[in-house]
Amino acid sequence: DNLDLKKAGYTPEQIQAQEARVKSSEANVLTYRAQLNKTIIRARFEGIITKQDAKVGEIITANVAVISMISDKNFEIEVNIPESDMTKIKIGNVAKITLDAYGKDIEFRAQVTSIDPAETIFEGIATYKTKLNFISEDERIKSGMTANIDILTAEKKDVIIVPQRAVSQINGNKIIKVIGLDKEIIEREVEIGLKGSDGNIEIISGVNVGDEVIVFMKE
Repeated sequence: DNLDLKKAGYTPEQIQAQEARVKSSEANVLTYRAQLNKTIIRARFEGIITKQDAKVGEIITANVAVISMISDKNFEIEVNIPESDMTKIKIGNVAKITLDAYGKDIEFRAQVTSIDPAETIFEGIATYKTKLNFISEDERIKSGMTANIDILTAEKKDVIIVPQRAVSQINGNKIIKVIGLDKEIIEREVEIGLKGSDGNIEIISGVNVGDEVIVFMKE
């Protein structure tokens, strides 16, 4: 009888019961694995730990920062740009950066990488949060440094420029006053181009190289 019982093998109910035990064991493994994962702190990015306040055995309160990190990639600058300047800036623009720590004589290069589509009110003014990444790594750049940014929005070479205050508007036309051959004052209508941050403006037509332009006249 025992031999016949062995030859008959297991019943379907017995097989199903064993399969259920295997699945239960697999579920236990997943549970313990999940509990183990909760004991491991993982960073969201590669970088360098700059501060670690927790100690072994210490109870940490929720929502309290105990570890600080900075990325080991190129540093990023975040700046709020007023809406008046925002129309000139686009992703990919190159910027000249100076850091207060090193003065105005040492320049770094950065590039606009992102512009928030929604405004941020900063000191009562609508601004747009813009991020720039340094183009090359430099060990002199440190986290938290104060940066001064000049963003190059357009560039032209070999153009005629005059001080912006030399251009006046009469009846909707741009006018520049020049000194003629007989020292008389001549008004010329001009077509203007780019405006520089240094106070100069491009003249596309209406003035030639060498013309004497009147910038200011005493009454």
